[in-house]
Amino acid sequence: MRGFPNPSHALAIGRFETVRRFRVVTGSALQLVALAVGALFLVGVAFGAAAGAYVVGGQLAAGAVSNAATYATWTASGIVLGLGGLTGFRIVGEQGEIDHEAGMLTTVPYRDVVGGILVAELVGVAVYLTPLALLVGGGLAVGSGSLLAGVCVPLAVGVLAVFAVTAGHAVGYVLRAGIARSPFFAAHKSKLAVGVFLAYMYFVTVYQDFSVFRPLLDAVGGTPVGWVGLAPLAALGTASPLLAVAGFAAVAAVTPVCLRAAVAAAGDAWYTETVASTRASGEHEETSVAGGRLASAVGGPSAWVARIALTRAYRRPIKVVFVLYPSFALVTPLADIAQTGEVPGALPVVIAVYGAWAAGAGFALNPLGDDGAMLPVTLTSGLSGRAYVRGLVTAAVLAGAGVVLPAALVLGVLVPLTPTQLLTLAAATLALLVGGSMLATGVGCAFPRFDAVRISRSRRVVAPSLIAFAVYSLVLFIVSLPGLATQSTLVASGIGNAVGLSAESVQVFGALVTAGFVGVAGYVSYRSAVDAVDSYTL
Repeated sequence: MRGFPNPSHALAIGRFETVRRFRVVTGSALQLVALAVGALFLVGVAFGAAAGAYVVGGQLAAGAVSNAATYATWTASGIVLGLGGLTGFRIVGEQGEIDHEAGMLTTVPYRDVVGGILVAELVGVAVYLTPLALLVGGGLAVGSGSLLAGVCVPLAVGVLAVFAVTAGHAVGYVLRAGIARSPFFAAHKSKLAVGVFLAYMYFVTVYQDFSVFRPLLDAVGGTPVGWVGLAPLAALGTASPLLAVAGFAAVAAVTPVCLRAAVAAAGDAWYTETVASTRASGEHEETSVAGGRLASAVGGPSAWVARIALTRAYRRPIKVVFVLYPSFALVTPLADIAQTGEVPGALPVVIAVYGAWAAGAGFALNPLGDDGAMLPVTLTSGLSGRAYVRGLVTAAVLAGAGVVLPAALVLGVLVPLTPTQLLTLAAATLALLVGGSMLATGVGCAFPRFDAVRISRSRRVVAPSLIAFAVYSLVLFIVSLPGLATQSTLVASGIGNAVGLSAESVQVFGALVTAGFVGVAGYVSYRSAVDAVDSYTL
């Protein structure tokens, strides 16, 4: 049918795309481990949901559940909104791009490619949802004594999933086409994606007020999408069978419309020439890193290395965003602060240590690999190893000092710390930033990584090696132990009583000891990195 994918072509493309995705996942040991952990979690959720469905089934059969229809329509709405939103986000981000685009779009009609990608997405969704739907349906059937009610669960989930994924494709391609035409999005797409991800993590880990979705669930639940969720209840005689059948019919009728819209929007997105960013190609942005006081402090060559590192992080934040993942461990204490207004005394030092780790890992933990194809140029340009490594350390310190130092001091004021403790905290934070970044350079040169790793379907970055991460993190944690341990009032008081000092003096001394340790370790590592760069041969 004109305007729709050819079924045989779409199935063939979908089969190859599914095989390709499977090989990508199984080709990485780390992804296999993550997949195994996710599978174990899914199994636990599925059996827990089945047990819950068994209990609910018995209560439904006894007529002991009030507002069952409301919960059923909310469940249907949640499936569609969740799957549709996730699919749309994936299409905008990575799944909307075609591997070997020129070859694909010149050998088969683009609508068949859309169909193939849709088939692959549906296969991926089915892998996760099918066991869950079957177990929940089985639990409901056993609990309620109605086989028909159990059968209605996977049937409803399947119809809703197909509709949600198809609608998500349509919305995703529409957004992708709009982004392709927008100079603003062309210039800031990566930063906006990082912002959306951080906002999502804030919502699910800090805000956690899901009642804001209730009006949306009510609105969608009042449409045929919600009526589909009434099918199991209709089988038990507690909801209208006509309404459930009408829901299935309406959703089945709208799904091809969404597919047609997805095809049209995909063609618009793929065949529209992406606009350039608002900055003219010949225009160069001057920054304070290029010279001035920084060049006077660290030297012109080092200042330019720092500028390149900072510019690279600004233009491709995905390259350094991995250092933000551990920060989600701080979500709970920060949420407690927001609720109680009390700041734990150890938190400023924890922020200082984490910030130093993040700055070093993001900018200095892979000195040789970060340059990529430009490494031969760097090594043969006459730039000394000292200037190169110093530039990376400078970039890490500049990036970290602008965020970590103010954050640590603000938290220190809120604790509250005494003026002496605040001054010590500021000095220790700066020492950690400098020493931690120097430490990262030597570890990174000892365990470099030159090959890019896949972080999505279409994006690969050269990230530090796992060994470098482990060694760097362990050493930095060890040298930070005096400062971290003495922030505990119990530890500081115990040491103070033993040596005849106040707890505050012990805490100040612990921070200074940490600063000294990280300085010594950082300097040794820095000298090792300089020698490694100077003696490196291609």
